[in-house]
Amino acid sequence: MKLNSTLVILMKRILLALAALVLTTSAYALDTATQAFRQFLDDFERQNLAYEWRDTGLRDVPWQYHRLSRQDRPLMFAHFGESEKDCTLLLGAVHGDELPTVLVLLRLTRHIQINPDFYRNQCIVVAPLVNPDGFFAKPPQRANAGGVDVNRNLPTKDWSVRAHRAWNAKGNGNKRYFPGKRAASEPETLFQMALIKRFKPKKILSLHSPLGIYDFDGASTSLDSFEKWLDAISKETQYPLKRLGYYPGSLGNYAGLERAIFTLTLELPTSAPEKGLEYFQKFLPAIQKFLNLKISDQKPYRIIQ
Repeated sequence: MKLNSTLVILMKRILLALAALVLTTSAYALDTATQAFRQFLDDFERQNLAYEWRDTGLRDVPWQYHRLSRQDRPLMFAHFGESEKDCTLLLGAVHGDELPTVLVLLRLTRHIQINPDFYRNQCIVVAPLVNPDGFFAKPPQRANAGGVDVNRNLPTKDWSVRAHRAWNAKGNGNKRYFPGKRAASEPETLFQMALIKRFKPKKILSLHSPLGIYDFDGASTSLDSFEKWLDAISKETQYPLKRLGYYPGSLGNYAGLERAIFTLTLELPTSAPEKGLEYFQKFLPAIQKFLNLKISDQKPYRIIQ
């Protein structure tokens, strides 16, 4: 009996040591020089060309990745500037069938890279393909390879009580909006959470389509100045502003409501891939102003210019 107890304790220690090793090694970026990553870029470039997306600068950007999707595709991002400075996070293709969001952020990433003034005294992080499995599906699909809507899977405080109830009530049980069996079950969800934890952004811009609006979220005590600023941008770009409200597991809920981060969703007018370049050119001035927006250092964050 004593021997069995000793073996159990020893096995537990070994498992804990292995778990610690996994957690430690996952903190390091995976090698973007590998054949696997080059193959992924080949596939990505081939898909871009199929949509007639050219001059993306895909191979010129210093991509990083720490995680893989369910189908072992890199969850990549580019980081410019200093991490401890005022940071902005930009996300695209959270839903894999919202195709022009990918091109807009690829072109933006290249634009930032060749214009260092963009990230002087700040930090910019761009993840143009949050849901690569949905993007590469045939046809492209909203959900990830596990059939989960990763914009309903973030571990918000209301998730366990309301996520499935809201899915059945508002989504009529449509598989496109399935929030998952449990919160934070998907690698793409963990990817977004990790970026927020690591870079501590004061502003997040998430690109979606095809509702054709600006939608924003954040703590009510911090939104007054942001709402005024965004109202001016809405008028300047002749693009409507509307608050859609919070969903259990959504980014606006997780980042905007619960963490008081200015979270702006830019809903492009359509999901047509051939419109990507047009949308990049149309919204670049507004995105530049969003990047340059100065935010206070203490939560709840406030605009200070």
